[in-house]
Amino acid sequence: MPEMNLVTLDRMLPGEGGRVHGYQEPKELHHRLKELGLVEGTRLRVRRCAPLGDPMELSIRGYHLSIRKEDARHILVIRDEEPCGCENRRGHRGGQEWRDKHQISK
Repeated sequence: MPEMNLVTLDRMLPGEGGRVHGYQEPKELHHRLKELGLVEGTRLRVRRCAPLGDPMELSIRGYHLSIRKEDARHILVIRDEEPCGCENRRGHRGGQEWRDKHQISK
């Protein structure tokens, strides 16, 4: 069985996608996140982040959702193996060079 690439949503970069796996504490936040469509098994893609990094914009269930990084850190996501692969990386913060600069591991 392949290794799951489990991360919190706040660690994902624009262009990356995945599937909601579950939630961490606090439990009172879970109900609100589920009302927004972030239920287990739902596919999502990080579209972009605000210039200062917060909030982040997601594509989910055919609409765009902006979510605070504070809330995103409670959402567990199984990250896709490959990024979006789009040729136009405008608006994307990605690639190994960016990760190295900001000391983020994949």
